[in-house]
Amino acid sequence: MPKLTKEATIILTLSEIEKELKNLKLWSDGKNRPDDRAFLSETPFFMDTMEFHQWLEFVLIPQMIQLINNKAPLPKNVNIHPYAQEIYRGKWQEYKVLIQKIMEFDKLFQD
Repeated sequence: MPKLTKEATIILTLSEIEKELKNLKLWSDGKNRPDDRAFLSETPFFMDTMEFHQWLEFVLIPQMIQLINNKAPLPKNVNIHPYAQEIYRGKWQEYKVLIQKIMEFDKLFQD
């Protein structure tokens, strides 16, 4: 089996994150989209205007797919999982698969 490209691996990992958000009943299929003003936030992960799972669904996943589709440069040294670990502190058992998938995603951008 041929090795997947980095871009294909990113898309696959994003789909695994989406699947786990669905398993956790945190994926809204666009129904829980924050107000347009929420996207103007300059705070990391838009933590002042949306929940972390909303940021994954409405910011991270679509922006990464757009970058790949446009063949734009990909970010370097992505480090999302520490924030996920902090958000889900005390709920490790419930969110461990999601955090693991986010860690896998982060590793795809290490130099």
